[in-house]
Amino acid sequence: MGIVTTSAGIEMLLRWGHLLGGITWIGLLYYFNFVQTEYFKEADASAKADALQKLAPRALWWFRWGAVLTLLTGLGMFAVSAGRISSMDISIGALLGILMFTNVWLIIWPNQKIVIASAKQVAQGGAALPNAAEALAAAGLASRTNALFSIPMLYFMAASSHYPHLTFKFLPFIIAVVIILLLEYNGAYLALKRFDIVKKLPAAGKMGPYTSIAGVIHSGLGLAVVLFLLLDLL
Repeated sequence: MGIVTTSAGIEMLLRWGHLLGGITWIGLLYYFNFVQTEYFKEADASAKADALQKLAPRALWWFRWGAVLTLLTGLGMFAVSAGRISSMDISIGALLGILMFTNVWLIIWPNQKIVIASAKQVAQGGAALPNAAEALAAAGLASRTNALFSIPMLYFMAASSHYPHLTFKFLPFIIAVVIILLLEYNGAYLALKRFDIVKKLPAAGKMGPYTSIAGVIHSGLGLAVVLFLLLDLL
C-alpha cells in the first residue's frame, strides 16, 4: 500500500500540517507581542493608524487561520491514533493549545475587529468607537496570556515524543490544570467581565509582569519549569 493510505502516512501528513500551521500561528503571535506592540508604543499617530488599517488585518488573517489549521490537524492526529493519549505531556500541551485557540477566536479577533473599525472611523474624520480602548485592553491581555502559554505548550508538545511522562499521575495533573485555568481566567477576565456570572467571581484581568517583553518571557519560562517539575517529581 502507498504511504498515504496507511495510518502512519496520514498521521505524518497531519503532523506536517500541524507544524506548518503552528509555525505560522506562533510566529505571528510573537510578532504581535514582541514587535508590533512595541512599535505602536513609539509610532506616530498617523503611522499607527495606517498600520492598524492595512497591516494588522492581513497579519490577523494568517494568525487566526494558522490557529485553525493547527487545531484541526492536531485533532486529526488524535483521531488517527484512535483517541489514544500517549502521555501527560501531550495532555498538558493540548490543553494549553486549545485555550490559546479559544483566546484567538473568542477574545483577540473579536476585540481587534473593534480596534480596527475604530481606527478606520477616526481616519475618515469620525470619532473613535467608545469601546475601542476596552477592546484593545481585552485583546492585549489575552494575547499576552497566549504568549505566556506558548512557551510551556511548545515544550510539552516536544516532550510528548522525546521526554514523555507515560504514567498518568492524577494529583500533579490536576494541580497543573488548575494553575493553567487560573492563568486563563486572568487572561480572559477583561473580555468576560460583562457577563453577570463573572461579576460574582473574584476580580482579575491584571497584566502584572506581562507588561514587558522580558516579563512575559520570564513568566512563560517559569510556568514551563513549574509544570515540568509537577509532572517529573510528584
